[in-house]
Amino acid sequence: FRDRGAMPSWFWPVAGVVLLLVASANFSTNDNVVLAAQAYIAAFHTGAVMYHRRLGDHPAAGLAPGVFILLAFIVTAIRTNVLIACLGTLVCTAIAAVLCKILVTPPDNIEDRDRANSHSHLLT
Repeated sequence: FRDRGAMPSWFWPVAGVVLLLVASANFSTNDNVVLAAQAYIAAFHTGAVMYHRRLGDHPAAGLAPGVFILLAFIVTAIRTNVLIACLGTLVCTAIAAVLCKILVTPPDNIEDRDRANSHSHLLT
């Protein structure tokens, strides 16, 4: 993933297995199971946005996971209501923020730190 050691080595395999389980949970007939899956999706992908920002990646790197946050919000709103979807997304964002602080190690070397403090431009 070329994350320069930003995440613990166990994270990516565990995240992959859990995402596989969550993907299958989306097809459950039980609303609570689907809502729990959407909560995980929202928290995981909000964490992805924060991960890219903390590493100093280009702001556009957060757009792809942002789409999944929006989809989780929409599915939750359809299954419950907009207020519950807003509150759920807010709680998932708070959880993602805490986990991001714990799990993501910012760049150590000067080159990565400089890249983290400046935004790359496509045409420069």
